[in-house]
Amino acid sequence: MPATDAVGAIRSSARSFEESLPSAQRKRLGQFFTGLPLGALLAHLALDSGARTVIDPMAGHGDLLDAAALTAQARGARLSRLDGIELDSETAAFCGRRMAALQADEAAESSHILTGSAFDPAAIAALDTPCYDLVITNPPYVRYQSQNGNGAGVGDVRRGLSAIVDARMIGGERALWQALVDGYSGLADLSVPAWLLSALLTRPGGRLALVVPATWRSRDYADVVRYLLLRAFRLEYIVADTQPGWFSDALVRTHLVIARRLSWDEAQAPVSARSPLPTATWLQVAPAAADGESLVGGAFPGSEPERDFAAWAGAVNGDVPGIERRPFALDEEWRTLEQRLERKGWFQKAENRGDALPLFSAGGVRPAVMPEGLRDMLPPGAAPAHLQTLEQAGIRVSQGLRSGCNRFFYVTMAGDEEGQTVTVEASDSFQNMQVRVPVAALRPVLHRQADMQAFANGRVPATRALDLSDWVLPEDQRLVAKAVEAYRKRRVSTPGVMPPELASFVRLAARTAPDPKEPARFIPDLTAVRTNVRQPANGRDVPRFWYMLPAFTARHLPAIFTPRINHGTPAVALNTQPPVLIDANFSTLWAEQRQWTAHALYALFHSSWCRAAMEAAGTPLGGGALKLEATHIRQVPIPVLSHRDCERLAALGQQLATGVPSARHQIDMFILAASLPGMNENDLKKVARHIDSRLEAACAARQRTVHDS
Repeated sequence: MPATDAVGAIRSSARSFEESLPSAQRKRLGQFFTGLPLGALLAHLALDSGARTVIDPMAGHGDLLDAAALTAQARGARLSRLDGIELDSETAAFCGRRMAALQADEAAESSHILTGSAFDPAAIAALDTPCYDLVITNPPYVRYQSQNGNGAGVGDVRRGLSAIVDARMIGGERALWQALVDGYSGLADLSVPAWLLSALLTRPGGRLALVVPATWRSRDYADVVRYLLLRAFRLEYIVADTQPGWFSDALVRTHLVIARRLSWDEAQAPVSARSPLPTATWLQVAPAAADGESLVGGAFPGSEPERDFAAWAGAVNGDVPGIERRPFALDEEWRTLEQRLERKGWFQKAENRGDALPLFSAGGVRPAVMPEGLRDMLPPGAAPAHLQTLEQAGIRVSQGLRSGCNRFFYVTMAGDEEGQTVTVEASDSFQNMQVRVPVAALRPVLHRQADMQAFANGRVPATRALDLSDWVLPEDQRLVAKAVEAYRKRRVSTPGVMPPELASFVRLAARTAPDPKEPARFIPDLTAVRTNVRQPANGRDVPRFWYMLPAFTARHLPAIFTPRINHGTPAVALNTQPPVLIDANFSTLWAEQRQWTAHALYALFHSSWCRAAMEAAGTPLGGGALKLEATHIRQVPIPVLSHRDCERLAALGQQLATGVPSARHQIDMFILAASLPGMNENDLKKVARHIDSRLEAACAARQRTVHDS
């Protein structure tokens, strides 16, 4: 439908308005707006013919509200309410002008754009609408720490959300939503409470439509919204982009999520009491589906491609170029999620599992769920059995050393040892100054992925971590002397006094502000550094100072590790013996059971089975790399193996580490035979070839550029 001059003009200026916003503000508030083409795609999938009330609680400059109004107009309908909330006053004003133009164009009867936090109960009450037919939004994917002084801190948001739940719900429904609000992680970014709020504003029978990064299904802290979708909604569509993606500057791929809210009569039953769950539709949209004006105009070349796309998505007709459609089994989604959440308190409360704890005993261990992505890597007919989780096998996964300030704690070797001291070079924050430090205060650390090959060839990294747990500044010696009895009781030696040159360097660091934008925030004030401090309070504790890293644990000194950013297919590396520190740029693995030696773990995770599972679980990034966090690796199911099996794996791992050509194939056959019992050797070889080809294809697909598409 042709727009009026006023609507056309403000649409044309929306992009330039976005680009005119200060870059620091855009980053802090997550002001990376959706755009009308993507908004139109989402709105056509989500807007019911009878929908009349629409809100975007994180409205930005109005792209999604405009798309909803445009979609309604194309269907000959007029919205009665077109509402939004926007934190930034300048952006809210632009959105208000845009909605006024749409209202004048008779796209909506009324519009209310509020300036303020969507988590403010007063703002929600001011809308004076119980719920909306469509809640459509692109939540801000920013950290709470960036929201200084605007009511969007961790506590502000949770308290506001809790108050909104109290005001809008009663009885068992209120209890469920409060469990979710209380239970989501304080480490989550702002998108998680934004998702909960958006769901809360959707009326029963109405739709929730979201633009989200693909990480919503892989990050631990987002599990609460995955549960919410299964418990209180009927998930209908997930629409995914492919490399190079819809957002050119996005680090990860994008998903559109469309779900219909259930009535409380439908939602009050725990998910575990419902069987079977319905199947949603997963749509993968490649760049080949687009044309100059529409993201699906190449696949649907008519005058209204988004309308045709939505009609096709809801039907059971043939394929179209550039778009892949497949069923998304919610039963499998539930089994995977249940396995991840069964120990979470909020989950047990939401699922009424107060007396279900015996399930978690050794006698009640359930087999591992086969992830959908790994299943897709296998040939049709493959039937995995006898699988266990890594946790059940006693294999732990985490992240390497996070010092809190590498600029201070990481130094580089700059000379040979002379007696008990050695010269090191500090970072450019200290003008690469050279300092002589005790050899005993340095620990080798593998910091960068670029150093992995040299490390694998036997060269110790040149980077060292300053481990000052046994050293104190002269001015801190008095606190050590006062705590001498606590040291004795703990059976640890008292730290020595730093040599003058090292002490001068530490004092300089204490007066250094690493961020020029915050000249008054010195290294000891940094969030992850100040937690190093411990003041003795009861006579039993020993003092610790900001320059003392926490005690190193198995996650810092793992048996094997893998980069968190993989440019090819995922691969693990062996640590040395004794192990060196591994930086937080890597995910780290170790075992709590002696049967899993470092070489056994090395062999296991070099198998095509584990590499395929990691490829399937990781998050493709905008540049074609794969982000592989600890939470992804924990999803890898492995076969149940005996002590003798682990001994065999360890022997194969040693062969692999020394370059025996046949070791890799033998490892694959061993792990596949244990994972796919009943298959003969020829069939297992075919499976191995199939997995290798799928791995190669998956790696190539995420590295595809727009010119390749």
